[in-house]
Amino acid sequence: MVVSISARFRATGQLSAKIARSNINISPGDALAQAKAIEKDFAKNASSEDHYNSLVAAFQPEPQNDSPSGLPTTTGNSARLEPPQLEPAEDEPTGISFGRYRNCKHHSMGGSSTIFKSRDPASKELVALKVTSNWVQPHDAHRESRLLKRLGGDETHILTILETETLRGEFILVFPYYPLTLVDIMEKGRSSHLPRIFRQVAKALSFVHANGVIHRDIKPGNILLKSEEGPAFLCDFGTAWAMDDHHPDEKADHKVIEIGTTCYRPPETLFGFREYGTEVDIWAFGCVIAEAENGAPLFEAGELGTDLRLILSIFQSLGTPTLNTWPEANRFPDFSKMLFNEFPSQPWQTLLPNVSSEALNLVENMVTYSQQKRFSADQILKHPYLM
Repeated sequence: MVVSISARFRATGQLSAKIARSNINISPGDALAQAKAIEKDFAKNASSEDHYNSLVAAFQPEPQNDSPSGLPTTTGNSARLEPPQLEPAEDEPTGISFGRYRNCKHHSMGGSSTIFKSRDPASKELVALKVTSNWVQPHDAHRESRLLKRLGGDETHILTILETETLRGEFILVFPYYPLTLVDIMEKGRSSHLPRIFRQVAKALSFVHANGVIHRDIKPGNILLKSEEGPAFLCDFGTAWAMDDHHPDEKADHKVIEIGTTCYRPPETLFGFREYGTEVDIWAFGCVIAEAENGAPLFEAGELGTDLRLILSIFQSLGTPTLNTWPEANRFPDFSKMLFNEFPSQPWQTLLPNVSSEALNLVENMVTYSQQKRFSADQILKHPYLM
């Protein structure tokens, strides 16, 4: 990423002025020196010129004890830094604030949002701030906030939303902060707590589906954990579809098919089927269980994450389907447009050699071509693996 010298010069001046206003005792030379160091870091971490400008706009130094009162506490665009190798110390100033949340620390970044970690100034509890500005359907932060307000809660194992706020064009959702995701657990190898965690995720999906909502992005990173033992909470409803709250162009029989994440995408969407239902969540959830139990993804989308590579991986594993073995495919717009190599189905014991018979049986009933044969979330809750 290259930023012009003139743009960097202007940015350094803006940063220096902010630092000087926050500390009336600092010399102009020291303020400029600090600004140069901060600007250099922004230029190094920015992925684009817009990203660079957002970092400069978001920077707000912590006011010193003897600085003037009444300094603004809100910032402009979110600071979209790449995840640091080490998280800043709890008391280390970051210069980033959103409304009453000061000293916000960059936590992670998604396709249309950035997550910051901060502390509620009143309760002193850690919170996560999901900052979104521009998004493209099916992403919708406002819909996500509406859904979480009626679905979230400890008893439903769905992330609770604490508050929302709009600051300078950015929509901010505030949640309780949870230190782990299922990804962190999986990186350590198989955990004995997986059945308990997955039971809680199944409870969340059961409640979600009963309320006419399809999550559409079930993956390990969207399963938050309070500890390695749980409890677990389903999060990120940014691309969810709801029967009573969806985009006007995305009716029940014409949903978008660009859903899910790489190896968790269900096969019906890969062939253009837009009338899908909650079964897409079940397929993805089954892939998550298989990966967590076996230590490797069930299917591979290749380095580029392409649909064709994922289709090949699914066919090589489950066998090439036909209209006889997958009659629903007769309704898929793109299924009959291609000729496929015929691959035999692999035994599930071969696909998941490190998985118990109970877990294997559950996955087999979730990751199946026929949507009608996939277990529902309520059926999953009754399975012996989760007992």
